[in-house]
Amino acid sequence: MKTVIKEVRRFEEGNFFMKTVPKKRFEYVPGQFVMVKLGEVEKPFSIAVHDEIGTIDFLISAHPDGEITPKLEKMKPGDKFEIEGPYGAFTVRETKSKEIVFIAAGTGIAPFRGMILEALKRFPEKKITLIFGFRYDFYFEKFWKSLEKKYKNFRVYASCSSLEKKWIGLRGRVTEHLEKKIKSTNGKEVYVCGSPAMVKSTKKVLKKIGFKDKQIRTEKW
Repeated sequence: MKTVIKEVRRFEEGNFFMKTVPKKRFEYVPGQFVMVKLGEVEKPFSIAVHDEIGTIDFLISAHPDGEITPKLEKMKPGDKFEIEGPYGAFTVRETKSKEIVFIAAGTGIAPFRGMILEALKRFPEKKITLIFGFRYDFYFEKFWKSLEKKYKNFRVYASCSSLEKKWIGLRGRVTEHLEKKIKSTNGKEVYVCGSPAMVKSTKKVLKKIGFKDKQIRTEKW
């Protein structure tokens, strides 16, 4: 299926955001991904959100040596590319837990934009927490702050790891704050998304806190 680029926004780190309009009706479950195809090459990309007016958003990591991202980065509003899907099972599951914690770093926050919104609507009685680590760009900052105002059960903690960026808030890698912000495992489950190294180090800290494998769900990009 073809999707048409409506908006392109570039960030300080070189990563970029794309809002696209699919040619056909598209349905997905927040947390799923699509395969983006350019020529003979295809790669998976998480859906940052698919909104009610039918657009599909992507938050893409720039890889100069990549097979697809350099081509996507050069595309402009009006250009088209092929997508297939959705695929994947990294979605918000039914749970008896009292708190759901989402932990992301960098563009790993992409699937959480839709997942957290769904969790807030489905589980108004549960505490929903986002712990996000970034270097230069606090992706979707206004969106997260608007959710905090709208939903009393939602809280976001953001930590900047760049010493060069002016930032009033937490400093350092996201893993440095987990023990203090999560504290205990009682009645909680966790979703983690980021690079393989980030997911590995985060799971290590979560295990140290006392989380069991069944309480942790992960997605690597």
